[in-house]
Amino acid sequence: MGFRAGWWTICVILSGCGGGGGGGGDNPGSGIDPRLARLDIYESQRIRVLGDPEAGAMGMAPTAGALPVAGGVQFAGFATLRVEGAQQLVLIGDAQLDVDFGTARSSGRMDRFFGTVPGSGVQDFGGEITISDAPVARDLDLSYAGALTGGGQQLAVSGQLTGLFLGDPITGLSAADLDPLLVQNGVIRSGTLVLVAEPTAPEPVAP
Repeated sequence: MGFRAGWWTICVILSGCGGGGGGGGDNPGSGIDPRLARLDIYESQRIRVLGDPEAGAMGMAPTAGALPVAGGVQFAGFATLRVEGAQQLVLIGDAQLDVDFGTARSSGRMDRFFGTVPGSGVQDFGGEITISDAPVARDLDLSYAGALTGGGQQLAVSGQLTGLFLGDPITGLSAADLDPLLVQNGVIRSGTLVLVAEPTAPEPVAP
């Protein structure tokens, strides 16, 4: 199941089944699953940052100018984790990356994941994936590791996200790991992890 197919499968289940099973999102008694609103936010952000050729939307170009040399900025967005195998999973969650241009270091996390579990509908996943102290450069190289649990699934994942700052001045970033170290219920699997984010406030002035 591809990323877009997994995304829309989650959306259809949540729209048609009042939450589609376990977890029920952040407010299971409201009648409308709040995870739908999160999907809308993620989709809008995906189009702004990465573009959508089918909709004629251009994505952000890689940052060409110099990076700021002082100050910090927090990036917020989403992460998608795809797990291949007998029980294929597509999970989507929140992502945050704190970048300190003065020290040229960054750290962050990915959490509040939810996604489809075969035979169980849409499930919430506890735990988080942590982005450890990473260098800041135009070409991103982010070390990460973490564990997620939900819907009878136990996942452990680690690796390196590589990507780019986007826009001049910086208006976003994207990074991916196409070959993470991924273990599902004790079995090594293949998969992908993608991170997309935008600044929550204007970035520091570049030199």
